[in-house]
Amino acid sequence: MTRPKNNNHYDLEILLQTLKYATRQMVAELNVEQVVFHALHAIADFSNSSSLSLMLLNQEKTAVEVVGSLNKSEFKSPGNVMAIKNTPLQEIYDGRKLGQFDLQRKSPYPIPTYTIFHTDIKCTCIPLIGTKHKVIGFINFEDKSSPINHPIQVEILTLLTTLIATALENARLFQLATIDGLTGLYIRRYFDIRIQEEITRLRRIESNLGLIMLDLDHFKIVNDTYGHQQGDMVLMELAIILKDTVRHDLDIPCRYGGEEFIIILPGTDLEGAIVLAERIRKRCEEHPYTPISDEPLHVTISGGAVAMDSNSIISKEEFFKKVDKALYEAKEGGRNRIRF
Repeated sequence: MTRPKNNNHYDLEILLQTLKYATRQMVAELNVEQVVFHALHAIADFSNSSSLSLMLLNQEKTAVEVVGSLNKSEFKSPGNVMAIKNTPLQEIYDGRKLGQFDLQRKSPYPIPTYTIFHTDIKCTCIPLIGTKHKVIGFINFEDKSSPINHPIQVEILTLLTTLIATALENARLFQLATIDGLTGLYIRRYFDIRIQEEITRLRRIESNLGLIMLDLDHFKIVNDTYGHQQGDMVLMELAIILKDTVRHDLDIPCRYGGEEFIIILPGTDLEGAIVLAERIRKRCEEHPYTPISDEPLHVTISGGAVAMDSNSIISKEEFFKKVDKALYEAKEGGRNRIRF
């Protein structure tokens, strides 16, 4: 998008298209990373900048985490944390309005800074103001143009950043309501909702639906022998294995109970469910879980795999009973195996 020139001309059609696209992308999104991704692209379109960053404040409002950066269309999630005291970020937080500062040269993404070495390339910093007029973070972009001072530009940036802040707050609330705090997997309540949605979807289209249920073998012994802290580490590392093995943005891995996990597999038949379950079982068996002491720790899992298609739809209760029965047979059959 081109900045307005001295005649105050502004292409309202492009402006409205940018707003409409950004609104559609962010309002319907409940994944924090995806909101950040769309937010940076929306500001990039408006500012005509190819280098941007988005930072979120911690609860104490003393530091920010760089949750996203965009450099020549390459999106990353750096995760770096920095304090805001005595920086332009503190100034923007206190004033609650955008500002333009010098650009920190050593960083791979835009960070506003104070320096005596002024250059033509600046860093524009915009506060993300959410509900109750609270600043939740900042968007920064490398700026080679004149300062943003046209009224329409300021208004549109205010509107865009308000939209971004609201979308981020909604995504965070959704995350708190649906994500298990220990493992980062979806919780049982979310599983109940999504499995019904997928079964309903199966009634409309010709497809398959797979389901895997997994349970850590002798997990009580792990807790009793090594302590619950070690048990939590096992659960967290198994969750990482699950997330790394399933199809991202398609499969739905959930923590069903204490040491029970369940995975919804849209578009997956029984053979595919078995293959995935075996892959997870093998990775779990081979994985050297981080020990608290020097003693090496290995654990195994047992699992059940089932599936149905559009011609053999059963209720979610029946579907769950089938996978639970398969898991029981794996346990009774000696553990560290998959039954179907």
